Amino acid sequence: MIGWDWPFSFFWFFTLAIFLFLILFIHGRSLIKSTIPALAWKLIALRSVATILLLTLIARPFISTNEPNPKDFHLLALTDLSGSMNVRDGEGEPTRIKKVMPFVDSYNDASWLNELKKEYGKVESLGFSDDLQRMNRNSISVAELGRNTALGDALSVSLRNSNDGKSIGSVVIFSDGRNNMGASVLEVAKEYRSAGIPVNVIGVGKDRPSGDVSISFADRNPKAVAKEELLLSALVENKFKKEIKPMIKLMTGKKVVQEIRVTLDPGKKKEITFSPIIPKTAGPRRYRIMVDLSNGDSDMSNNSDSLLVLVKPPDQFSTLYLSNKVHPLYPFLKRVLAEEERFDFKALVRLSKKVFHAFGEGLNPEYPTDDGFWMDYDALVLDAGTLDDLNETLVLSLKNYVQKKGGGLLIFGDLETAREKLGGIVPAKEVEKVVAKDNLSLVTLEEPLFSPVDEVEKMKPFLPKRLPGFFVSDQNKASRGVVLSRANRKPVLVVQAYGAGKVAYWGSPGDWRRSMDSEEGAEEFRHFWQSLIQWLGTGGEDRLKTLESTGTLLRGSEALLQVDALGSDFEPSMDAMVEAEILGPGDYNETLQLYPAGANAGRYAGSFRPMQSGAYEVNYKLRFPDGETLRRENYIRVSEAGEESLDVSFAKTELQMLANLTGGEYLQINEMNRNWRPVVAENLPTVKKRHSLANAWVVFVLLFLIAGSEWIMRRQAGMR
Repeated sequence: MIGWDWPFSFFWFFTLAIFLFLILFIHGRSLIKSTIPALAWKLIALRSVATILLLTLIARPFISTNEPNPKDFHLLALTDLSGSMNVRDGEGEPTRIKKVMPFVDSYNDASWLNELKKEYGKVESLGFSDDLQRMNRNSISVAELGRNTALGDALSVSLRNSNDGKSIGSVVIFSDGRNNMGASVLEVAKEYRSAGIPVNVIGVGKDRPSGDVSISFADRNPKAVAKEELLLSALVENKFKKEIKPMIKLMTGKKVVQEIRVTLDPGKKKEITFSPIIPKTAGPRRYRIMVDLSNGDSDMSNNSDSLLVLVKPPDQFSTLYLSNKVHPLYPFLKRVLAEEERFDFKALVRLSKKVFHAFGEGLNPEYPTDDGFWMDYDALVLDAGTLDDLNETLVLSLKNYVQKKGGGLLIFGDLETAREKLGGIVPAKEVEKVVAKDNLSLVTLEEPLFSPVDEVEKMKPFLPKRLPGFFVSDQNKASRGVVLSRANRKPVLVVQAYGAGKVAYWGSPGDWRRSMDSEEGAEEFRHFWQSLIQWLGTGGEDRLKTLESTGTLLRGSEALLQVDALGSDFEPSMDAMVEAEILGPGDYNETLQLYPAGANAGRYAGSFRPMQSGAYEVNYKLRFPDGETLRRENYIRVSEAGEESLDVSFAKTELQMLANLTGGEYLQINEMNRNWRPVVAENLPTVKKRHSLANAWVVFVLLFLIAGSEWIMRRQAGMR
């Protein structure tokens, strides 16, 4: 509607207009006579337009419009915060809820929500799952709780709450369309249609085949013996409605041991047997299987499984005796070990500068040079003086042999050389040389070499008279004495753990005399040395035992982390520093400090709360005061919680029907931008507004241009 703000009668306005155009006519005739006609007509045209604009300013015309009154209605933005919004629709993509948050972030001035507020005034932003709540900074975390979806209830409650004097002008929903509780969405849509309120829908998700593929170890207690074949098998199940061809991986740590491509019919299970693995040493080994499916898997928590395999000691222990001179002890050790089937005994003894005695098949009569030479043996009996003859690389590799491979090392002889070359790996620090006139009685402790059936209390070891022997006067804090002087309790044999292996220092190189003392002494000597070598060769005890999780943990519940730690003396460690680095889905990375659990000596515990489903890798790192470090990995499987986990597919059809039924617009989240505006109701409360054309900046710009153009033309023509 067009109107005028002229305060007087229109007669006076037309009179004024006639008067102004009459003056313009008279002035135009004088211009034609006083200047060239072309210039005169240009000036007349400019002044005519200026006169029309002047009359417009005097008459003050306006346009009257009816516009929606923001005081009497509001727009509603509903964001789905249910558990299904916490899933990803593709590898490397953000979760559905993270795609939505930039648009409804009220703390970002440039967000779509704030742009809408500038235009419509009141925009209410709510989130819904099984109930309604106001959106805030922390609303994104609600989706991690795995709550159900009640989209129909959210729309119904919003419509009922609009009876407060302000009607709903439009609704915008960000959702994947899952609705597993409450009222039917389409039934509530009929109410919105009757009320004339359009529901605009932003679809969040992608069409993808829904289903699940799972994998687990078929045998959780496989027979595992060092140096023998270990067979592992996996059970794979296809819960898709189509044939799939996933890749199955067998891993140890980060290393892929084997890959197998399998074909699975819909709804079928298949057992996969991997190629045999031969563990080289005894001790715990963790293996992991993974199924790699590129798209469509609804539950990522069962896509992997881990198994801790306790590898038993081999039936035959490979043992090497190494010395740079002939000791009387050697032939006696050779007799008790080489004649026993449990031991594959080899020896390398330097007789002179260029002559070596080599005993055992495949052993060259010369010092080794390859740093991997030690790795073929389960236990070493080493004369400390030999260390001066070995190259530096070989000496340094002894530490890796013990710490990483889990080998056993028995050292006898010159302690000073051993400490200088090997450092803290040697359990003894100082020794006291003893040459007694009579045999010195010793006592053997049961732990850790023997068991109760060995009746160690009946053993009668001794330091032989007139032969040099050594008492350990100072030792590593983590070591312990096993064979002690009966008189002063000073140790002759001290042992300790070092990484995955075991180390011992033996201070009675004349122990061969026990074998010659009596028939009982010979039997005791044989049993003692066979038990000692077998204990060394079995590798280290499992000094870092973790809490194994064979099942799955529900997302959002507390995951317990627990470690039982043994020190180098094989006793519960009370002074270790234990950390757990946790890696999980969605670039999850957290490092936790585990603290002693008071009820159990040597136990450290902590917990975390995984908020996404999938496999979590826990890397334990245990540091002892003496600098020794132990590492262990574990895996925790976390599954979705509740009904939301059963179906996380994208319900595009239902969302489109909701928009079409109510007269709203549907579009995908990737088509959304801050300039998009929703369809609003046609019967919104309105307010009458007047827009004065006289106040338009265009009028004043035209007047300025007319005045400037006339001044330029007059100057060019030489007129004042």
